[in-house]
Amino acid sequence: MGFYVDAMMRNAVLGIPMGAPPEAWEAELGGEFLDDVRKSRMRRDYGLIEIAFIRNSGVWESVTASLQIHRLARGLEDVVPAPLTHAFGAFSECVWFDPFRAELEARGGRLVEVVDSSGGGATEYREAEAGTSVYVVGEPPVGDREPGSLWSIVLSRGGRS
Repeated sequence: MGFYVDAMMRNAVLGIPMGAPPEAWEAELGGEFLDDVRKSRMRRDYGLIEIAFIRNSGVWESVTASLQIHRLARGLEDVVPAPLTHAFGAFSECVWFDPFRAELEARGGRLVEVVDSSGGGATEYREAEAGTSVYVVGEPPVGDREPGSLWSIVLSRGGRS
């Protein structure tokens, strides 16, 4: 739970801020990833974490990082990068919104529901101070996730780092 709350409140993963180049992500998360490069855009997939980059004046910059929590149902070994397990301990296959919200609020965060969200079956909540979003599975359930579980957390360059 600490990993998700930390990332959401700091708009960073393991201290890596949005805007960081691919090398900074690789230095912290390791070399096991898949890159999908198309012209001036790149998507780097670490399983649990998916980072979007744009090329600006020949330099790659991260613009979003999505914590794809719903992927944990596939099995933790294939999804959670080892550096995250070393830093935060064991991960669970499901993360529930109520305990997540309670921990975030205990650390001074505040979530506001986004009414006109395009969450595709999930409810979006924003942490306005950090400029991050969390998507919570609603009714009817999305995929194999249960209502009230976290689908994903999205960090973006427009947020505070």
